[in-house]
Amino acid sequence: MPYSDNTNDSNINYINKDFTGLKAALIEYAKAYYPNSYRDFNETSPGMMLIEMSAYVGDVLSFYIDNQYKESMLPMADERRNLINLATTLGYKVKPTTTSFVNLKFTQNVGATTSDTGEISPDYSQAITLNESIQVKSTSNNNVIFETLAPVDFRVSSSMNPDPEVTGTDGDGLINQYTLTREVAAIGGTRIIKQFDVGSPTKFYEIQLTDKDVVEIISVTDSNNNTWHEVEYLAQDKVRIDTFYSGSIRNTAYDFMDNSTSNIAVPFTMEYKKVSKRFITKTNEDNSTSLIFGNGVLKNGQTIGEEFLDLQQVGLTIPGETANYEFGEDNIDIGLGDSQSTLGETPFNTTLTVVYRVSKGLEMNVSSNDVSSIVDSTLSADTSTVNLLCTNPKPAYGASHKESIEEIRQKALAFFTTQNRCVTQQDYEARILNMPAKFGQIAKVFVNRGDDLSTLDTDESSDTNRVNIYTLTYNRLKNLSVINDHSDGTPHPLKQNLKKYISNYKMLTDDIIISNGFIINFGVVFDVIAHRNQNKQAVKYDCIEEIKKYFNIDKMQFHQVIYTSDLIYALSSLDSVRSVNFVELTQDFSTYNYIDGDFQLSPLYCNDKTHTTLGECNPVGAGAQYGWMYDFNQFYNPAGTAFKGSGIVLPSKTPAVFELKNPNQNIIGVVH
Repeated sequence: MPYSDNTNDSNINYINKDFTGLKAALIEYAKAYYPNSYRDFNETSPGMMLIEMSAYVGDVLSFYIDNQYKESMLPMADERRNLINLATTLGYKVKPTTTSFVNLKFTQNVGATTSDTGEISPDYSQAITLNESIQVKSTSNNNVIFETLAPVDFRVSSSMNPDPEVTGTDGDGLINQYTLTREVAAIGGTRIIKQFDVGSPTKFYEIQLTDKDVVEIISVTDSNNNTWHEVEYLAQDKVRIDTFYSGSIRNTAYDFMDNSTSNIAVPFTMEYKKVSKRFITKTNEDNSTSLIFGNGVLKNGQTIGEEFLDLQQVGLTIPGETANYEFGEDNIDIGLGDSQSTLGETPFNTTLTVVYRVSKGLEMNVSSNDVSSIVDSTLSADTSTVNLLCTNPKPAYGASHKESIEEIRQKALAFFTTQNRCVTQQDYEARILNMPAKFGQIAKVFVNRGDDLSTLDTDESSDTNRVNIYTLTYNRLKNLSVINDHSDGTPHPLKQNLKKYISNYKMLTDDIIISNGFIINFGVVFDVIAHRNQNKQAVKYDCIEEIKKYFNIDKMQFHQVIYTSDLIYALSSLDSVRSVNFVELTQDFSTYNYIDGDFQLSPLYCNDKTHTTLGECNPVGAGAQYGWMYDFNQFYNPAGTAFKGSGIVLPSKTPAVFELKNPNQNIIGVVH
């Protein structure tokens, strides 16, 4: 019999999955079990047509089964939609894009107090306070707009602010004018306002924003002026509220809540508030953003913060309970929120006003002194008499385009182990890479514990509570860049955001130290033999493109080992390449004597002897645009100590990332 419940007794080959195998199996099956019914196995016979159609259907079904299984596995999935869903399952929220942050320097002119000529000082009664959300445009691109994240308060004078600068004197030489300077962090992006009408209540009501590349949801309010708060997950019922002193009962930044005075300025107060009106955001496959609300409604018109009902409970009486659903305090899980519904309210019969910010990706990484055009309509005070000016002393950092497929995969795999707290090195790295887009982007990160900032040893040291975080970001060309602090030592806004963000997840005893990582730039030299009759220029182009793909900056990480043999294999796999003579990484092309003098390039490292931090190298010195020197020759020289010329490029002891910065200029090869 051809059929059997036991597959071991069957002569059917169950491992055939492609068209050829299925067709051959069907022919053999027909010959074995229907020898007298059908004998015409000619390619043009109707019977062969049916056999081939059956094999075709089997081939297609096998493909889709294999593909569905592959797409269900995070390490093998290739479709962006599936990767987003898998990452969400592991707790990682994919970002539509990231924007840049910059420190804006505002200046205002004020007069001088002349009551005592021996103690002349700025007249702070003339100083103004500007609310947050001041918009400042780039002078080189009017579409690039930055918005301040905090008020600009010239009335507060502290050691954190630059000293007042004397900018005017009268005829007697007495000071009569000062210039006050304040710095405030700003975020890049365009503010957009849209309204959505909501009818009857719907569980987990969803609003999809049509704009792509949404960086953040600034605010959501309904027609009753109620505020809806964004949370990480709908079960989170408490949010942090930051209040500027002018919006509270305090008169100045030096006052406490009881109006007693301190000599330390504290512009903001922080509190945690329990809210029922909340929502989460979701990134869709097309890079748009959706807002998802809760599953409950307020009962009997009660005020915000009191109990609310799951929609399925409305109009029902739970057996053993009264109709008003009054549960005792013992039944409330303080960790999850209200006992009757832990996922928040859903809006109904109202109009929601959503204010959000859209970024333009790498275009937001503008250079220094470029953000200076203040949008007057966003100012909250009259500045016509104070000569208000603005600029950015340092470039804007942190913006990038949407996360690539490989970035989503790697970040999701790393994020899975964190479980919303940071203990191990992997916990910290995953959490930092998942920092919300509105705070800027950390492109590369490495974390270790101990006193020695250059050590790779993560074992216990004399200071195991010290957590060293080394970071790098992208510039507007998506080249690696360090995050330089201001000349006065003030950390860059991106570092400030990072430290505040990671403080919510670190262990109580951990001491966070954020430092810049190191960048090692290099070039590639290759020598290949093409197949006969191949266009050598085309072969060279194919090799260069393959090398670019291999060293894609998205794949490069701190302390990454480079196996030159893998690159040789990739070049050998090209159809136009017959064999590969050699491939080497280098920072000095002049050591390769077959290169014509016209192609010799300057060393791909900064050779300024005073070079201490990338960006401080003498701009006219050789290699000024590149990073640190590294001896690649030791990994290719048979007499060297590093694996005897095996081509295994080991990472530096200091936290560094290898980068092929300018592939169009720094890849040189010969095709024979």
